[in-house]
Amino acid sequence: MSLQQKLNNLFLLIVLALLTAFISSCNKKAVFEDYRSIRHSEWNQDTALVFEMNIPDPKKLYDLSFTVRNEGHYGFSNLWLFVSITPPTGKELTDTVELTLAKPSGEWLGSGLGDLYDRKYPYKKTIFFPEVGKYTISVRHGMRTQTGVLTGIHNFGIALDKAL
Repeated sequence: MSLQQKLNNLFLLIVLALLTAFISSCNKKAVFEDYRSIRHSEWNQDTALVFEMNIPDPKKLYDLSFTVRNEGHYGFSNLWLFVSITPPTGKELTDTVELTLAKPSGEWLGSGLGDLYDRKYPYKKTIFFPEVGKYTISVRHGMRTQTGVLTGIHNFGIALDKAL
């Protein structure tokens, strides 16, 4: 094997090692991730999507995000949510959030595959959870429909990442 081939192999080995380290460090950022499928893409206003996550270290900062997968025939450009977070001690915190799913032109935001569009929405950045233990996050839609049933949302998820 020539010196040039050895250098090429060494360079390739270093690049692969750096790429592996980068991918591993990206995966270590995620603390919790969970998704719910919405049956027949029909989300009743009274149906809460409930997520339970464990917070191991209250001294760390986190980023909390929502992920929405909507169908192309979803009838709105936004999604209003009622979010409740209950810490281990049980004192519930509530919030109302609007997510923008489409541009004013009607073009869907996020990435699309066929008739489905995915997008991750930052909810709370660099927050801390003051207690160790199980936190419950409950999410209901707040869209006004005649029947109370929202059609066209296929999946909803939350992700908790270590803040950078």
